[in-house]
Amino acid sequence: MTVQRKYTLGLAGTTVQLPCFFPSVSSVKTNLLPVDYVELLAASTHPLFLVSAYDIASSAPEHQERIGRAIKQSRSKGSVVLLDSGNYERFWKGATDWRAETFHKISSMYEYDICFCFDNQAPPTSAEEISEDVVRGVLRDQERSSSTIVPIVHGPTHLLPEVAQMVAGQLYPVLLAVPERALGDGILARTRSVRKIRQALDQLGFYCPLHLLGTGNPISIIAYSIAGADSFDGLEWCQTVVDHETAFLFHFQHWDFVRGQTDWGSNRSLPYIQLALMHNLDFYASFMRKLQESIKDCNPRGIIEAFLPGKRSEIILNSLEGGE
Repeated sequence: MTVQRKYTLGLAGTTVQLPCFFPSVSSVKTNLLPVDYVELLAASTHPLFLVSAYDIASSAPEHQERIGRAIKQSRSKGSVVLLDSGNYERFWKGATDWRAETFHKISSMYEYDICFCFDNQAPPTSAEEISEDVVRGVLRDQERSSSTIVPIVHGPTHLLPEVAQMVAGQLYPVLLAVPERALGDGILARTRSVRKIRQALDQLGFYCPLHLLGTGNPISIIAYSIAGADSFDGLEWCQTVVDHETAFLFHFQHWDFVRGQTDWGSNRSLPYIQLALMHNLDFYASFMRKLQESIKDCNPRGIIEAFLPGKRSEIILNSLEGGE
């Protein structure tokens, strides 16, 4: 059975164009407080973003109130808010007291449109056991959530296609998520892994959109989208500055080299960091529209060559065609 790729995703009464990117908000390896990022995303009416349940719970009470208001404001204007379990922050901060029960308190108190499950980052060793563990966790979390829970699959790279297929076959999820770091070493190996997962999912006879956790590099987003991924989240938008012409990422201090690419470069109404962030958000909005058009028109070579001329584009295309 031939499975047709989806180009839209219905979430909470909103139609999201695919592929899509959720700018992530986190207290890990970032310059501002989570509340500052959420309020900036709300003020910019960015159509999608991700916020961590851990960061909400760890914020001061007045910041929790501001985050709640900003999320409500965003959703009222049609933005889609994705709530993350907070296990990324738990890992980096060594927060052993962050458990499913504490996550459920946040998931039952705040507004959002879709939510990742409280994932097990130390999964069992067999495909069957991993899939059972994921399904069990999703059903547990769904009982405590007012919105759809998205499964996250962890495990060895070689098991991911099989486990993803088993989980999707049982849950029929609106999205299925896999961490980018689990896909292998290097962009070529990871691109091939995405293709294998997509092929395994398509054997189910229905289209299950694939989300990659921690993927915010535009060049990687291009490669993985062409290989069959549909949705992404990442912190690059708030950790680096993007060159609109090349999609390459640079240190924040290097925004001066590319600030003339948008009107934010001559704006003086916000501090330097916030202006650079707006510069980035403008890029991701236009970049994703171009990528969506390219994928829908079945023109992967066009979008790759637009940002990766010469040998680099051939390296990606060769990988997608089965080369090493």
